[in-house]
This record gives sequence, structure tokens and C-alpha cells, in this order.
Amino acid sequence: MSKVSVIVPVYNAEKYLSKCISSIAEQTLKDVEIIAVNDGSVDNSLNVLDDLSIKYKDKLKVIDKENGGTGSARNIGLLKANGEYIKFVDADDYLKLDVLEKMYDVAKESHCSLVRGNMTTCIGPIKFEDKCNFGSNVSKGIIDVKSNKDYIVTETPGTGNKLIKRDLLDDLSFSETKWEDLSIMPIAIAKSEKVFNMDEDVNNYRIHANTTLKDFFKKIPNVYDIIKSLDHLEDQMNKVGFSDEYKEQMEGLYSLHTLFRVENAMNWVNLSHDKKTVVISSLCSILDFKYPDWKKNRFVGEYRKVNPLFNFDMKRIDHFRDDDYEIVSKDTAKSNLQMVLK
Repeated sequence: MSKVSVIVPVYNAEKYLSKCISSIAEQTLKDVEIIAVNDGSVDNSLNVLDDLSIKYKDKLKVIDKENGGTGSARNIGLLKANGEYIKFVDADDYLKLDVLEKMYDVAKESHCSLVRGNMTTCIGPIKFEDKCNFGSNVSKGIIDVKSNKDYIVTETPGTGNKLIKRDLLDDLSFSETKWEDLSIMPIAIAKSEKVFNMDEDVNNYRIHANTTLKDFFKKIPNVYDIIKSLDHLEDQMNKVGFSDEYKEQMEGLYSLHTLFRVENAMNWVNLSHDKKTVVISSLCSILDFKYPDWKKNRFVGEYRKVNPLFNFDMKRIDHFRDDDYEIVSKDTAKSNLQMVLK
């Protein structure tokens, strides 16, 4: 068994792969396996991986599969991983060379099954730190999730800033949709019971034209995936017996992440106002049916206080709503979204 298995989903990342893989293979922590899952890339990614597997033959395993999305690639990586801990790294990101050793040592010393840190966001030569949490009561050291259940909502659902003990992910799976992290990470955090916050950068997150940055100004054809991912999260919450214990937090997750996509749609530059109305009304219809009092949800209120742009967008949400698209079933809402976004 390796100390850490690092799973890297790869899709059309030939430009970034060498730096990504070398930053993992050359870690100061030596007992590391890398599982790179080529998810049907149509560029030169597979050839780059094959070359890297020769260079790092004792560390790097390459799996080639048909395209199925990041969630699918991560699920396959989990099946092949034999590490005590799991680290997920996107193919266009990279690590400082001592990060895995630091995170592993902290996990063992603190007896925490999940260690998290901050992210360095890289836009070309510009770098800035992201705390990856909008809560006000999180400081360096151990976070007792049992007594701070809200942490599963305020912590980013992303995987890039976390080292996760393998057994937290047993019997769980990523949704094979967009926003796949959201379908699993709140449960892993809840299962961990105690999280160690290193409060230092543990991952370099690269923003470029093909990252989720584009979601903020260009339409997302598969925006309904947010509902699929949230439903997958809810199903798994029920499966592990957390539905009652984290009922309020699940409502917060469902409301906030649906509204994040509503906020995206408000700002898309390549969609008419009429079509935005269909998208926003349809998503709000699903939310209205699921949680009729979502406007009073305390997590929505708390996020409005800390994020001025989100607060501004929530104030103008009614400007985009149309009754004709609201009192409908989830299937009808899905159909309406597909109609205007295809």
C-alpha cells in the first residue's frame, strides 16, 4: 500500500501535463503512486502520458478510457488506487514539491482523516490565495465537524485542496456530470468528523480559457447537471444515514449551488434576455418545489453578506423570472433548459 495515491483525470491537457505529473512524481514524500486517467483526449495527451510513464515508471500508471467526464475518470482512478490517502489533482494544476509530505504528516500527527488547505489561483503570472471557505469561524488546526455541521456547506466542495483518507470514499462515487465534486465532498467531510485546516497553500489552481472561468460569461449547455449532482449528493447522504442529521445543511447546499448557476446565467454574454428568463425561471422552479422557503435559508443569507456580487444578483433575480416557466415539473424544467441551451 502506498501512503498516497494521486488521481489525475486528463482531458486534452497536453500543454500542462508534464508540469503537473512531474510536480507529483518528484515530491519529497517518496511513497506515492500516480494514477493518470486519460478520458478520451483528442489531442496529444495520451502520448505525453506514455512518455512520462517511462520517465516515472515506478510511480505513474496510465489508464486510457473513452470520454465520460471528470467524475467518471475519478471513479475509475479510485477503483485502481491502493493508497492509504487519496489526493486529486487536475491535469492543468501543479503542486509544491513538499505538499504531500506536509499533508500526510499532519494527517498522521493529528489523527485526522481529512486535511485541507488553501489554493493559489494562477492567472498567467498573477497569483492570489483562495481560502476555499466562506465561514467566519474556521482557523488553523482541528475542525470538529460534528459540532460544526455547517462546515460541510461553507467549505469548498472542490477536491484540489484536500488529502482524504481512502475509507472516507468507500461506497461513494462521483456523479458523472459537471460539478462532480459537489456530489461527494460534503459527505466525505461529514464522515471525517475531524478535519485539519493547514491554512496554507496546498495546490496551484491554473485558470485559463478552458477552465470553469468561462461559465461566468458563456452559457453552460449542460447547466441542468447541477441538479443531477445535487440529487446524487442527496442520494448518497441518505445511503450513509446522514439525511436527518444534516437536513438543514443539505437544504443550504441545494439552495446555494442552484443559485450559483442562476447567477452564472444572469451574466452570460452569449444568451438573450428571453432565453436567460427560461433558464433562471426553470432552475428557480426546481428550487421552489424542493425548498419553498429557500429565500429565507440562512446559508443564502450568510453568503449574501460576504459576497457583494452574489447579493446584488439576488436582488435582481425577479427581473429574470417568468411565471410561464415556473409552475412546472422537474422534467419539464429540464426540457425547457435543453430547448434554449442546445
